[in-house]
Amino acid sequence: MKEKNKSQTLSAHILLAHGSKDPRWRKPFEMILDNCKISSPKKKFCLCYLELCKPSLIDTVQELKKNNPNISSIIIHPIFLSAGIHVNKDILSIVSDLKGIHPEIKFKLKVVVGENILVKDAIHKVITS
Repeated sequence: MKEKNKSQTLSAHILLAHGSKDPRWRKPFEMILDNCKISSPKKKFCLCYLELCKPSLIDTVQELKKNNPNISSIIIHPIFLSAGIHVNKDILSIVSDLKGIHPEIKFKLKVVVGENILVKDAIHKVITS
């Protein structure tokens, strides 16, 4: 019987939302996370927030690394409608820090979801229907 390869690497997807003190604000993002897990059960998904609630991006990466020592890449999906100062400065700074803390992990920061044509079309349909 072959032993499972212990050096097998793992990728994770982190959904990064702004954050709010109001727990009701988080529900749509938690639903998106649940849908991601259901539609892609073999992939690892996490949800975190930039500010005002936990977990933070740094905490989420630390937890991922602790529970998955073979993690090799993390793809960060900013769930923002546009790229303002949070995306162009704050998140870039955090990701830079994370690269220094975890040089063994490849970090990829995706563009904000609001720049995706599917999101733009969905918003247009909601507004015009």
